[in-house]
Amino acid sequence: MLLKLAWRNIFRQKRRTFLTLMTMAGGFVLSSLSIGWMNGSYSSIILFFTNNRTGQIQVHHEGYLADPSIYSTIDNYEQVGLLLDSFPDVRTWAPRIYTGALLAIKPDAAAGQASNAFSNSAAASVIGIDPTREQEATGFSDQITEGEMLTASYADTSLSSTGQILLGKELAITLDASVGDSLILLSQAANGAVADKRYVVVGIVSTGNTQIDRRTSYITLLDAQNLFALEGEAHEIAILSRNFNEVDNLNTAISERLIGRNLETNSWKVFAKEFYNGMKADESSLEVMIFIIVLVAAMGVLNTVLMMVLERRREFGVMKAMGTRPGFIVRMIMLEANIMGFISILLGSIISTAGLLFLSKHGIVLDPPLDYGGTVFREMVASISPDCYWIPAVCVILTASIVSWIPALKAAHTKPAKALRTV
Repeated sequence: MLLKLAWRNIFRQKRRTFLTLMTMAGGFVLSSLSIGWMNGSYSSIILFFTNNRTGQIQVHHEGYLADPSIYSTIDNYEQVGLLLDSFPDVRTWAPRIYTGALLAIKPDAAAGQASNAFSNSAAASVIGIDPTREQEATGFSDQITEGEMLTASYADTSLSSTGQILLGKELAITLDASVGDSLILLSQAANGAVADKRYVVVGIVSTGNTQIDRRTSYITLLDAQNLFALEGEAHEIAILSRNFNEVDNLNTAISERLIGRNLETNSWKVFAKEFYNGMKADESSLEVMIFIIVLVAAMGVLNTVLMMVLERRREFGVMKAMGTRPGFIVRMIMLEANIMGFISILLGSIISTAGLLFLSKHGIVLDPPLDYGGTVFREMVASISPDCYWIPAVCVILTASIVSWIPALKAAHTKPAKALRTV
């Protein structure tokens, strides 16, 4: 009886009901598309950042992240790598060495002039990479805009031979260096000796982050180990997972296996904390936007339910005069609002699915491009997940229940004698 009465009352005023359904469905669709857009866009940004730059998990010597030092190394990193290969969820890993140096270029390299003086110099971060593993892990060669990738050679084990070096795009501009030019690298090795060697520029790298490209150069891992007296050692092992959603579990599992080795493992949420906090801040702003959307829809529903109650005062008066309990009236009005909520969820789900499918396939071209953390994104796509449906659905049902509560109480306390005298 309750359901029958509620269904009849909903479609007594078809136009008003239709507008209410559109308001609620509109709120559902906007919320669903916003969540899908957020999940898809942020997933793209996070995957690009971790897959092409940092890795999703990193292994370091204990305390290295808090105080990076040339002496805080992973001893026998290849043994750690063999352990990582035993995890089915580890897709690949790449060792790296980090240190600083002074890069100086002579006029004869830049302009064909003979001189013992350096024409340009710059302080730079030197990263030692394993060309094969780095390419497998991050597709490093895709970032090379001029020249070619580093290759293993005899020079990697000889301090007197000319080695190979890659320069960040902005760093090359600062040094006025191009592919084929030679320069001198000056630094200090881990054993206290002077680390100096001549290099030829074999390529220019553009990571999409001008700050990184302004201060970073790359040599082979074996060359870095030889130059800085770090034989068999590395400062970092970047790990790529087969399943991004299982990164935290994988990080915990690896950490447990490395107990007692003076090593620590961290996920991207820790070693890229600023980036992670920026993502969380953006998510918070989107949550505020979704709240505003739901609030606007709630006001529309509240207005409709109030109108329904005011127009049916005589009806409620008759029901009270016939002995209908107030609780029955409250349940009936709240059921009416919730039925409209369920209908709007079904309608909104159909529209949202169509919109999400389109955005996940075609995406939206950003003009101008989005510069996020120094990385430029020119296109964003949405993703379809359960969050796109259950979160808006819960919001719609809660909204319908809450905003119908006060009008329902008002109707339940209608005085029969006064209501029956209302024209």
